[in-house]
Amino acid sequence: MTPKNHPTASSDREGLTSAKISRFLSLPFQPSRLSTYISVKRFEEVPLDILLRDGIQGVLLDADGTLGPHHTCSFEGSVLDHVRAMLRQGLKVAIYTNAAEDRFQTFEELGVKIVNNVPPKPDRGGFEIAMKEFLGLTNPSKVCMIGDNYITDGGAIDVGMRFIHVQPVPGGEPMIHSATRNLAYMCARIHKKTP
Repeated sequence: MTPKNHPTASSDREGLTSAKISRFLSLPFQPSRLSTYISVKRFEEVPLDILLRDGIQGVLLDADGTLGPHHTCSFEGSVLDHVRAMLRQGLKVAIYTNAAEDRFQTFEELGVKIVNNVPPKPDRGGFEIAMKEFLGLTNPSKVCMIGDNYITDGGAIDVGMRFIHVQPVPGGEPMIHSATRNLAYMCARIHKKTP
């Protein structure tokens, strides 16, 4: 039997939660919850000069669909290089994923913290704990969440963080996850909340 925290195992954190359902249902009617700070095609295109200019001090990174395909254990060199550049610029960086958290040793060796034992995104409490305990910051306006999903990663907007949307990296994504993510993205486009 595959252990629950194994990268290929299904995670309860990835399933439906009341916070995910509530946020998904509200998005068509509350466009302010879709406000996007920056939108890029790939994680490596996130402009560090703009983050620094705007006073960003901490970055929360989604993993699956953002840094690589879903459930991957290996990451492109260009992804690691961009994380290194963030750290060199003095940004505090942590990975906050709803999937298995035990596959990021390469990032940990760089000094990136892995958010664990917190409520899954988009729960407000999870973002607040990630900010305070894993980034060591207290002002959400100084933090941005980088991810591919307006439902989960976009929950950062609800706590006052900035949301950077990345076009999803294909591969391994469950169909229901893909369908709801696409619907939320369409809401953002309809309400003109994407840059």
